[in-house]
Amino acid sequence: MSKFKRSILAMLGISLALSIGGTFAQDTTGTDVNAAQQANDAAKINEKKLEQLQYIQDVLTAKVESRRALGEQIETANEQDKDDLRKQADAFSTDIEQLRTTLENIAIGGLDTSLFATTDAKAEKDWREDIALIAEPVIDSLKEITEKPRKLAELNDSITQSQLEIAATKKALANLEPSLALDPTGELKNTLEQLSTLWQERENDANNSIAIAQIQIAELQGDRSLSETLYDALLGFITGRGLTILMAVIAAALVWYALRFLLRGYRVAISNDNAPERRTRYRVAAYGVHALTFVFTLLAVFVVFYERGDVLLLGLLILLVVGLALGIRHLLPRYVSEARLLLNVGAMRENERVFFEGLPWRVQSINMYTTLKNPELSSSLRVPLAKLDGTISRAVSDEWWFPTSKGDFVLLSDDTVHEVISQNPDTVELRERGGQITSMPSTDFYTTTMINLTRGGSFGVSSTFGVDYQHQSISLSHIPDILISSVKSHLMQSGLDSSIQDVQVELKEANSSSLDYWVFVTCESDVAHAYLEIQRLIQSACVDACTKESLNIPFPHLSIISK
Repeated sequence: MSKFKRSILAMLGISLALSIGGTFAQDTTGTDVNAAQQANDAAKINEKKLEQLQYIQDVLTAKVESRRALGEQIETANEQDKDDLRKQADAFSTDIEQLRTTLENIAIGGLDTSLFATTDAKAEKDWREDIALIAEPVIDSLKEITEKPRKLAELNDSITQSQLEIAATKKALANLEPSLALDPTGELKNTLEQLSTLWQERENDANNSIAIAQIQIAELQGDRSLSETLYDALLGFITGRGLTILMAVIAAALVWYALRFLLRGYRVAISNDNAPERRTRYRVAAYGVHALTFVFTLLAVFVVFYERGDVLLLGLLILLVVGLALGIRHLLPRYVSEARLLLNVGAMRENERVFFEGLPWRVQSINMYTTLKNPELSSSLRVPLAKLDGTISRAVSDEWWFPTSKGDFVLLSDDTVHEVISQNPDTVELRERGGQITSMPSTDFYTTTMINLTRGGSFGVSSTFGVDYQHQSISLSHIPDILISSVKSHLMQSGLDSSIQDVQVELKEANSSSLDYWVFVTCESDVAHAYLEIQRLIQSACVDACTKESLNIPFPHLSIISK
């Protein structure tokens, strides 16, 4: 018999004994069966059990007789034949031991004989063995859940294997029969008869294996209906592991509500404290309570599982804690950094200024989603805390948060004036004269070179105007006064005089064909929209003054010199 079949045979015997013992226990403990019916059922079970024991005993006796016959042959055989006979005897000994184990297990009702087994104590152990010892109950429980389907599958595989063996033995015997029918003589006859006996024994062994496997399958399947089996399984779960899980959930909920009640009481106690450190103290308390809630919840669940003696749930909880510990070991540095930020003791702190994604922001509140606010922009940002890891803030000083405010007028590098009508974290919208709207990203606008005509309270408009050299004699005394008077007059006529703070005219330079004057008008910010208009008024006023005072306005001359 092969080693695979021998191991299957031993497993079948053990499972058969367990099933018989379980069936006997179920049939004799039913509360809805009278004593006479119980006795009758017990007698039938005992008779069936006795028939099975007798069958296995017959197989065992045949094996013992075969091994005894081999022993007698070994005594008279030569050295070469003894080796082959001893191998056969060893195979019989293994089969006999397996059959005796099967017979014993069925006879004693499937009791656990491992209690009486002796094992050698190990001198040294390492942490891997301890972890395996913790995980072993979990693995055993998972195996127990699928034990019946696995046993049925193994028994069906054993029957299939034995059927293949029977088919092979029948073919072998059929092939041997013609040779034996010819009545050979001498050693050939003995050899063929031995081969026929060997293959006949193999066929008998395969038939015995099929018979025992079929008995075991019948015992495993039982005569109970599916509804009864499901009802018993559900009832067992509710009164056993289900009740344990419910108790663990209740214990965890009590711990959670108790710690939240303490935190709520602390918040009420410090509600009248308006000190800046109050929020930090409460945040430390809040995150401390979160950590304690996690630890105490695990302890409560652990105590429930331990007191209930549920090895599977206890083992799963321990493995969960070990897995969390291994994961936290790698993530701990990042969590420590984020915890420092949450407690407002890190590199970034509340009410300070940070530069994030190209724009300045005030840290309004630090939490798992931190709120960043720019006072000049119409909305705020809600940023995950992990994205702000490594960000450094600084104290807020008397400075602007953005180059412009809504309603400001700005002079861009292309000498155009725009009004800021909207600005948010994404875009800034500008309106030009005529009403057309220009949009640009806020980050680009922040880095653009511009002049804010509104923010400073006042702004200046400068222009250059030239007169002819023939008026050089009055260029430093009379002409500046004429130009100043004309500029003020034109500004008054345009209705801008109330917003004009000062008008200055100075000789700028003696140019190649003219005397150039620098005209500078200082205006208040409320007329920033008229920046370009004021530039044009300055030129108009200077031309008008030259006309009235008969001052020549030069134009460039081209001189040709011949040699």
